[in-house]
Amino acid sequence: MSKINVPFAILSLATSVLLWASVYNDRNDKPTQKVFSASLTAKGLNEKLVITRIPDSVSLQLSGYTRDFRAVSQLAPTAIVDLERATVGEKDYPIVIFPASIRELLGGAVTMAKIKIDKLVTKRVDVVAKPMGALRPGFQQEPIDTFPRKVYVTGPSELVDKVVSVQVMVNLSSINQSPSEIDLDPRPIDAEERTIPNLLMGDSDVTPPYRFNDVINELKIRTTVKFSPVVLTAPKK
Repeated sequence: MSKINVPFAILSLATSVLLWASVYNDRNDKPTQKVFSASLTAKGLNEKLVITRIPDSVSLQLSGYTRDFRAVSQLAPTAIVDLERATVGEKDYPIVIFPASIRELLGGAVTMAKIKIDKLVTKRVDVVAKPMGALRPGFQQEPIDTFPRKVYVTGPSELVDKVVSVQVMVNLSSINQSPSEIDLDPRPIDAEERTIPNLLMGDSDVTPPYRFNDVINELKIRTTVKFSPVVLTAPKK
């Protein structure tokens, strides 16, 4: 009489139980709903327009069986919104879900994404040097010169329209010789000297591709500061 291989018997029994449970669950599985997330990508936008607000992902309410949801978890669904006919403003745009097998679980529902779009414009403004601090005693500041004296700001019209100038802050207390040349970071400001974010600055109207919330400004303003001794005049007799 041959001996029973106990470990093998246990493994076989466990496999049989799991197989039976899987078949049982599939036969008795009922359709349910479950929410999945799909990363969102935009394409086709006119180069004269810019997206200023778009969700990173969209929620998908899928209807199906447990086996369908297991498949979705392995597929990593994605979504694409076609903005070829987009117009200025904030509105809902239909999106297409990939792969196609996931679209079947949407049950004909149209998934939308709210996106805000603006005109992409460029404006030329003055560079203004604003002194702060004070020179060492006995010296007086002369007019501050900048190069360039005007710069181009590029971005959504909603933001660019607010810009009145580009400002550089000059710390006079750190200057010990005349003339002194300093490369400073510019900042676009509104009428109340508040910084306007997400704007690209350059010394020409030819700018690199613009992406909202991904603006890197490398422009520096060469600022020349001169000062001279204070001339004291004798009082008149």
